[in-house]
Amino acid sequence: METKCIHVIPHLSFSGNCEEAIHTYIDAFGGEIFWLSRWSEETFDVTPAQAGKVMHAEFTLGQTRMAASDAFGDDGQSTRIKLMIHMDSMEDARRAIHLLAQGGEKLSPLKPHPKPDDGGCGSVTRDRFGYTWIITCPNPEKNVRQSKG
Repeated sequence: METKCIHVIPHLSFSGNCEEAIHTYIDAFGGEIFWLSRWSEETFDVTPAQAGKVMHAEFTLGQTRMAASDAFGDDGQSTRIKLMIHMDSMEDARRAIHLLAQGGEKLSPLKPHPKPDDGGCGSVTRDRFGYTWIITCPNPEKNVRQSKG
């Protein structure tokens, strides 16, 4: 079988606050929006709550291409997806966690992973939009000790 070059693009659904979520994520991780369309009154089957909301957006977080929309008529069931991002430093990780935790909940603080993964640190945060983020970074204490050896 021939291997095809495909890219899986995570698609996130929101209940009217998609644009706010995308800007929060770009503030936390860097990136840009390269497509954003909105529901309009002329769009087939639009409710008043949908008008002006995001019909389809594509954006990047770092090198990852993502998509999102405001989903109306959704059955309210969430998926069990978690999003993991590796940050370059403890400072970058703390900044991202702080931004994501605003209106959300820090589920676990940024701390070193247990051995044998203690070369890195991690934290889990559920943002105000309902998504869970696993933020990781290098463990500066471990890296300092390793570089002295």
